[in-house]
Amino acid sequence: MNKFNLLANIGVGLTVVAASFITLVVIGDEQKEPTSQAVNLLATTPKSASWQLVWSDEFNSSGINTDKWSHVQDCYGGGNNEQQCYTNRSNNSFVQDGKLNIVAQREQFEGPAKADGDMSETTTLPYTSARLRTLKKGDWTYGRYEIRAKLPFGQGTWPAVWMLPTDYVYGGWAASGEIDIIEAANLKTPSAAKGAKPGELESRVHGTLHYGDAWPNNVHSGTAFQFPQQHNPADAFHTYALEWQDGEMRWYIDDYHYATQRADGWYSRFEQDGKLVQGQGSAPYNQDFHLIINLAVGGAWASNANEKGIDESVFPQTLQVDYVRVYQCSGDANTGAGCETVGDNATLVTGHQVPSPEKNFAQGSIFHLYNSALNKQLAFNHYDPDKTVEYTEISTEKGTTLRLKQTGITGNLAIQYPDRADMSHWLAKGDLVFNLKVVNQQANSELLIKIGSGWPKVSDIAVPITQQGQWQQVRINLSQIINGGNRYYQGDEFKADISNIFSLLVIEPLGPMELLVNDIRFEQRLYD
Repeated sequence: MNKFNLLANIGVGLTVVAASFITLVVIGDEQKEPTSQAVNLLATTPKSASWQLVWSDEFNSSGINTDKWSHVQDCYGGGNNEQQCYTNRSNNSFVQDGKLNIVAQREQFEGPAKADGDMSETTTLPYTSARLRTLKKGDWTYGRYEIRAKLPFGQGTWPAVWMLPTDYVYGGWAASGEIDIIEAANLKTPSAAKGAKPGELESRVHGTLHYGDAWPNNVHSGTAFQFPQQHNPADAFHTYALEWQDGEMRWYIDDYHYATQRADGWYSRFEQDGKLVQGQGSAPYNQDFHLIINLAVGGAWASNANEKGIDESVFPQTLQVDYVRVYQCSGDANTGAGCETVGDNATLVTGHQVPSPEKNFAQGSIFHLYNSALNKQLAFNHYDPDKTVEYTEISTEKGTTLRLKQTGITGNLAIQYPDRADMSHWLAKGDLVFNLKVVNQQANSELLIKIGSGWPKVSDIAVPITQQGQWQQVRINLSQIINGGNRYYQGDEFKADISNIFSLLVIEPLGPMELLVNDIRFEQRLYD
C-alpha cells in the first residue's frame, strides 16, 4: 500500500548536524538554517539514522509548489461550524523567506457552502484562511512525518497539521480514521488546562486519533503536551513529528517523545452487506493517508474553550511552516517498523475497545436513560449545524434537569448507546416516558421525538404540548413510535430497526423553543 515510489526520485541526501540549541539541516548542496532557535524543552532522543527522507518541501521556491500541494476552496466550516472560507488567494497562503505562510483574516467572503468547492450552494462567512493538502500528490502508509512550524495565537485560532485517508477503504469519517499530528486552540489566552494557575497562558498542543464507526458513532483518543513554563508554541519554531508503523503511533516535539497509541486501543467498524463488521489487522491505520495543513477560525473546539467565541481584534493571524519532511523506514518499508525512536516518559494512551454487542440491552421492567444524570452506558450527541441549539443541565424543583434551547429550526439532542442495541423485547409492551416542561415556544413550533438506527432509518412522533410553563408527563408506546416511521421518507425500509438501535432518544424542536426534560425512561406496561 506504500506509495513512496512516487517520491523515490528525489535524489537528495540528508545530514543533520546538532548543536546545543540550533539545528542545521543540509539538503544536497543547500544549507537551510532556521531563523529562530529551537528551544531545548526536555531531554530528547534523536531520531534513528535508519529513517530515509523520501519527500519534502523546504518552501525555498518563489511560490507554493502545486506538484505537491492543492488548495481546498470552500466555506463548509469543517463540519463543525468553523467561521472561515478557505481560498487559494495569495493573501491567505504564500511562500516568503523560505516559509509557508497561512494567514487567517477578518473579512466577509462568499464561497461554496459544501465541502471541496461544490458550488451548488453558497454561503458567506466572516473570515478567510487557507487549507493545503497533498491528496493524490503525496499519499503514504507508515513513515515519519516532521513539520517545523510556528503557531498563531489568540481566541478562536485553530491551527492543525493532520492526515486523512486517501481512499476511505473502511467507509466514511471516522471509520477510515484521522491522524492529528499537531493541533492547538486559543494559544496565549488564559489557560484552560487542569490545575492552571492564575495568569497562566494556554500553551498546550495535542496529538489525537479519530476512528471507530462512521459518524456519529466515532470515537477519538489522544493527549496534550504542556509546554514548559515561559515557553509557548506561538513564540518560536518547534519541530512536531509523528512516527507511524503498523500497530503503533508515536508523537514528538523537538525530538521529545511524549505520546504513544497502539492498535489494541483503536478499531474500525463499517457496514458490509447490511452487517456491521470490524476492520482487520491495524485498521483503519493500514491504508494510505495524505497530509493537510490549515488554520481554522472558531468552530466546535476553539469557540467553546478558554475565553469562548472569537476575538476578532487578534486577526490577522499566521501559521508559519519552515518545512515538511516525510521519511520511510529502511528497516521494513511494508510495516514501518525497525526505526522506532522511543523515549522513557511517553504517555501510553489507552484508547477505546470495540463495543461489545448486548443483545438483551436494558433488561427489566424499567430502564432509565436520564434520571438526574445520564446513564453511564449512554452518551449525549449534539447536532447543531446552524449553531442555534444549546443544552445544559440545571437544578429545578424536580432535581437535575436537561435544558434544551432552540433559536432556529434545525438541530437536536440525542441520547445514544455506543453500540447497536437490540430492543426487540421492549416493543410489545414498552413505553417511552419522560417529564416535560415547555418554558416558551414560538407559535406553531413542533416538538419531535425520534428513535433511530442511523439516518434515514429513523422513526419519529410529534409530542402534543398541552400546557406551556407547567410540567407534564409524556408517555408514548414504543411500538407507536417505531411503526410510525420517518415523516420525511415513506416506506418500511426507512423505519428504525428495533433490533439495531443506537439513538435511544432524539429530542428535536422544529422551531424556536425552550424546554426542560427529566426522568427519561423506558417502562414495561403491566397491562395493555
